[in-house]
Formats: sequence, structure tokens, C-alpha cells
Amino acid sequence: MKRQWYYRGSLKSCNYSCSYCPFSKKKGSLREEQNDKAAFFRFVENACDGEMVQGAVQIVPYGEALIHSYYWEGLARLSCNAHLDAVGAQSNFSFPVKQMLSCFKGQGGDIDKLRLWGTFHPEMTSLEAFVEQCRQLTKQKISYCVGVVGVPEYISIIRKLRHALFDSVYLWVNKMDGLGRAYTMSEKKVFLEIDPYFEMELSHHKSDETLCMDHRFVEADGTMRHCNLTRQTIGNFYYNNAPDKTMVCGRKECSCYLSYCNRKEVVPGSFLPYPAFRIPAGFDWHSRYY
Repeated sequence: MKRQWYYRGSLKSCNYSCSYCPFSKKKGSLREEQNDKAAFFRFVENACDGEMVQGAVQIVPYGEALIHSYYWEGLARLSCNAHLDAVGAQSNFSFPVKQMLSCFKGQGGDIDKLRLWGTFHPEMTSLEAFVEQCRQLTKQKISYCVGVVGVPEYISIIRKLRHALFDSVYLWVNKMDGLGRAYTMSEKKVFLEIDPYFEMELSHHKSDETLCMDHRFVEADGTMRHCNLTRQTIGNFYYNNAPDKTMVCGRKECSCYLSYCNRKEVVPGSFLPYPAFRIPAGFDWHSRYY
């Protein structure tokens, strides 16, 4: 059965030091990286063995994964799996593009299956440097999306980012947690002009476990859940397939994109069949903006 698979390893370190992020305060040790690499390759080997894993796999790390070449090696091997239509990862796009794509291709990776999700962090990198990374990815014919947190104080630079990106690149805006107030009408209008799907972020999606049964979120030790938010386990990836069963999510809302994107009644059809990559087909910002 084709489904969306997520993998989150034990990596909890990042090369950025964003003020709001707990993982920016932690630098990974060599042993921690080795353990994360071993766990990831274990997942890759099992995912490529047989027909259990079909559909798409997205790496959703706590820290920054794509600065490590072993993630590119693993993604390449996953992309060679005939049962997978797409593979990808979330990133801050700080990795050396030519070097890492060379690693991916050197392992026989299928560029056509690669899907990247890049978040722009204005307190850590310049607009020019980030856009140049995006342009290099476009030259290499990589499918990707770009995103930002909808901080009102950053509206000016977010607008500049939208105009600097290719029209075909979707720029999403996440609502800002901890804002302490609702967005003003003018702020909401600006973010909707930049991201025509921003309304999804502002809506309240009541949790409904029956809508998420087809998805698998796998952690480093093999623990499986239906999404990244629920704490209800549905077995272990390495020891059993955990047949679908009735469960209680325990969450009141699907409060982040990775959770509510699993619900086909929420996301537009252009994001299907694998909306977790956040790349809508046929997107053209220029025509939407004007």
C-alpha cells in the first residue's frame, strides 16, 4: 500500500543558533552522529527490503540533517527503491549544494524523486545567500519549496524573498506561535498575498485519528505513530507491521502542517498525492499575485 512515511532520527543538533529553537543550543558529538547514522541506515536498509515501504519518505529531523553526507547517501538509496515515488527532507538549506548533490548522484540517487523543504531563517543567513542556494537547486532541477515563520516584523524581508524566488517556487508562511495576539487584517492580507494557502495555518483542525490511518511516522528506535504530534504508538517498524487499529489520538487539534497535511479534506488537490513535501503541482506565484 502506498502511503506517506516520515522518519525522525536521534539527531538533535544544528549548525544554526536561532533564538527560539531548543536544538540550536546543542552541538552534536561524534558519537551522537555515529549513532544517528547507524539508526538512519538501519531504517533505509529495512525500507528498501521488500515491499512494506511504498509511496514516499520524508526526513523530518529535529536538527539539521542535510549538512551530513550520510543523509544524502541514505536518500539516494531510498530513491533507488522502485516502490517509492518520492524522497526528501526538511532543511535550512545551508548545505553545500554541489558537494551534497554529487554525493547523492554518486550513490545512484534519482534526482526526479528528490523533494526538499527549505526554511529561511533571517536571523542566521542573508536573503542573498539563501536565494543563491535556491537558484543552485533550480539549476540542478531539484523540486523544492521554501518557507518562513510569519513574524510581522519580518514582512519586508519576506516580501523581498517572494520576489527573489522563481515564480514556480511555492513560498509558504507558518503562523507564528507565541505572538500573543491575532494577526491584524493588514498582516493577514500581506501573508495571504505571499502564500495563497496561509488560511490553512490560521484554521483550527480538530484531531480525527480516523483520517490519519494511512500514515507512518518512524523514530530512530523504530517506534511508529500516525503523525509527529500524537504520542499514541502503533507498534515498531522493525518488529511488526502493527495492523491498523482503532486508537485515540489524544490531541485536540492537528496544529502544525505535518499533522494536518495528512488530511485530504484540508489541503488543496494540487499538493497530492504526497502533501507532506509541501510542493503544489503547477504553482505559479506571479499569476496568483497579480
